[in-house]
Order: sequence, then C-alpha cells, then structure tokens
Amino acid sequence: ITSVLQSLEDIRSTGYCGLMLPVCEDQRLAQLSTFTSKDGGSGLGIVHLLNISSVCGVGVDTVPIAGNNINDRTKSLQSLRSLLLDVVGLAERWNKPLTLRAIPCPGKKEGEMSEFDDSPHMVNAKIFSLDD
Repeated sequence: ITSVLQSLEDIRSTGYCGLMLPVCEDQRLAQLSTFTSKDGGSGLGIVHLLNISSVCGVGVDTVPIAGNNINDRTKSLQSLRSLLLDVVGLAERWNKPLTLRAIPCPGKKEGEMSEFDDSPHMVNAKIFSLDD
C-alpha cells in the first residue's frame, strides 16, 4: 500500500503515516491480548506487533509490561533492551520510523491484567511478556 501511495504523482504525504495498533487504547486489541486458542496458543503478543510493524505498522504501541520486578530487575532490563533492539533492527531494515511505547505496570506480573481504571483514554489488557 505504501509503495502505491508513494508512486502517485499528485499526492504529497505529510506527517507520520502508518497503521497504529495501540493495545491499551483499543478495546478489541486489548481483548485479543487475553485470547487463548483451543490448542493452547496465546493471543496477541509483542512478536505479532513486531511482525505487523515490518509490513505496515508503526511499532509496538501502548503495550503493558510487568513493572517493579525487584527480584529479577536485571533480566527485565535485558528483555526491554532486547525488544528495543528488535524495533531498531526492523526500523533500520525497512528504512522507516518505528516507535516503542511500553507501559510498566507497577506490582503486576506477566499474564495479569493492567489496571487503568482511572484513565478514560486507556483500556485494560493482559500484561505482555517481553520474552516471547
């Protein structure tokens, strides 16, 4: 789609164009994060968002992650760095700007639900794993 739009002579693009999939700002995406298939497969995860970003997305957007993991802080930082490097690698490979907006949820573990009940702009989603 991008290459077709860019090939049109009379159309000038401005701004940041791309498909945004903000998990904590979209009820259906948040719902998909909690899905479990009959064969035990998990729902929407970071790897899915990265795959979409390589084609038409703009990165990993508003993804809730575990916060305040005091027992294994080094592992959490390494996982977050690895995710950031994945996003950077995709951006470099496809020569396009990508974003990473991960939201640490204090006191929450992977698989639990976020608690954004005090925000009218956020929806709750499953806390994503950084290791998938």
